[in-house]
Amino acid sequence: MQSKEFKDYICITVSTLNQMVNYIPLKHFEFKEVYNLTIDDSEYADNSKWDKNLKEFFPNIQDISFKQSQMGNIKAINRKLRQFNGKRVFWNITGGQRSFILAINQLIEKDDVICYLEGNKNRLILLKDNQEKKNIIKDYSLDKFEDLNIEIALKLMGFDIKITKTSERNFVTKHDPTEKTLYLDFWDKYIADKKLRENLILLNRDSEKDRAKKEIKKIINLSDKELDRNKAFGFILEKLAGYKILDLAGSKIADMTLGEKINFLDKKSQVNKSHIDEFDIALLTKNGKFMIFECKSGGMEGDIAKSTKYSIYAVSGAYGLPILITPLLKDEIENIDDLDSKIYGYIQSAIKSAKRASLDVWGLDEICEKLAKYIDIEKTKCK
Repeated sequence: MQSKEFKDYICITVSTLNQMVNYIPLKHFEFKEVYNLTIDDSEYADNSKWDKNLKEFFPNIQDISFKQSQMGNIKAINRKLRQFNGKRVFWNITGGQRSFILAINQLIEKDDVICYLEGNKNRLILLKDNQEKKNIIKDYSLDKFEDLNIEIALKLMGFDIKITKTSERNFVTKHDPTEKTLYLDFWDKYIADKKLRENLILLNRDSEKDRAKKEIKKIINLSDKELDRNKAFGFILEKLAGYKILDLAGSKIADMTLGEKINFLDKKSQVNKSHIDEFDIALLTKNGKFMIFECKSGGMEGDIAKSTKYSIYAVSGAYGLPILITPLLKDEIENIDDLDSKIYGYIQSAIKSAKRASLDVWGLDEICEKLAKYIDIEKTKCK
């Protein structure tokens, strides 16, 4: 059920790539009418596609269109928006261009409400008559709306999922509890045992695989199916990170998948590929934050690192978080040039490529500490 706090209000949103910031208040509140401020001839952004993505979920939204040439003319914008004078308006300015925000600021009336989503603190800020309206909504979590999932988040950005035999969807609710226990136990041993970590790295090398496999099985009972697969450590690293993230933040996660492949919703944009990108771990919080984790057990070229960053930007906008999880620990990353290049050479190269592409790089032992910056995790879990 939506809140009826603003049922007599008209809601006005602003066209944006990150349509999640418009989706959230529209899910929470019931409005009399909804209008969308958009630009219909921009050479810099395809607002019409962004608007279409939101209308897939809210088809009754009405557009108020402007020309790009009007964006420098606040009076011209105001002339169109004066039709709402004397009406109660809920202005969502979160994704707004500066010109729209400046115009709105000149038009606000006493009963109007300004809405802004503070993503880092998961706050939906509501201002009326320059006073914050508190206790209407403590945070903007969408957990009461059971339909929030990664597929919706992707469609808001113009993408679709491609379900495959190897992708693990609904990882929050459909994971194997026995496997989870195994990997959490494995995680503790991994952090404590440098030799185990090195044997896992060597598992990816054909010349070292059999010897490394024997040493690993002395410590953790992974199946031959897991250890014998091609690039086995990459698969294992995804599971280690995935189960640790789930254990730390499971109650805050709306949806999580492993091996998520994506395509464009607009099939005309698809160019001779079965999918346009794949994300090792995709995570959507109940507050609509979209996080992508790439788990690299070996090398990663600079162009791949850049492609990953740009794909994540395309999928989740400037608020998206592209993160590289490495097999190393925090202190090893900080002293990366001191590591034995015969064992760690590919990983050293991958980390340097990721940093040049401005990807955030996490050691496996700092997942809790760094994840807590974006998701509210119980402090005791990071000890």
